[in-house]
Amino acid sequence: MGLFNVGHVAKLNEIQEARLRAGQEGIGAEVEDLIRRLEMGGVNQWRIHAKRLWDRGFGRDKAVKAKNFRDYLQGIPKIPASLLAQDSDLSLLSLADPRPGLLRSCRLLRIKYEKLGCADGDVGPFDDRFVLPTAPFWFRHDGGMENRKRRPDHCRDEATGLVLVGTAMEGLFAYAHHLDIVKEGQHALDLPGTVCHPERVDCAFLRVWSRQARLGLYRCSGFASPDYGALRVRRK
Repeated sequence: MGLFNVGHVAKLNEIQEARLRAGQEGIGAEVEDLIRRLEMGGVNQWRIHAKRLWDRGFGRDKAVKAKNFRDYLQGIPKIPASLLAQDSDLSLLSLADPRPGLLRSCRLLRIKYEKLGCADGDVGPFDDRFVLPTAPFWFRHDGGMENRKRRPDHCRDEATGLVLVGTAMEGLFAYAHHLDIVKEGQHALDLPGTVCHPERVDCAFLRVWSRQARLGLYRCSGFASPDYGALRVRRK
């Protein structure tokens, strides 16, 4: 498809409709087919990601109370064109459903949650940049390899614009949809958007140990580690 991506779909549809209203020929059968395929790709990803979470139990507890998958799907937003478009830096797309909360989400995804001294009320975003939506949302991300062997706090401080480092919640769902981004003994994710208050020295991380995925909150953000890298995310 070259440089053409789904971000151009709306504009092409406008051109098509304007030509047809003026009694002119359309923009071509090949382009029309490409538009349909791009739109269908977005629909397929929307359903596949939502079904993956539904199968894990999301939508079935008191946070949502969906009667069935179709009911659950009605509460899942469509993928924004800006996220559906290809991005070579953040090549992965994931759906997050934060409604059950951090602890319940870990249980549904079979990820062990290790607080080690942090009370529930002490866990939160480092600052306002990392406050997440309370409803389901989509985000683009990488696998953390770009920030490998770098201090989590440096990665967080250098993040500007729309591309930020990941939070604990985003790390959970990135892993849920893309299991290969965390490998035991090889690579773990730093998630410095989430910290333990009030000191905020330690940050969240996700690793696999003894074949069990674990979310921890005691990673010292001031030290680099050869097997860790901060997740990069974009929600717009």
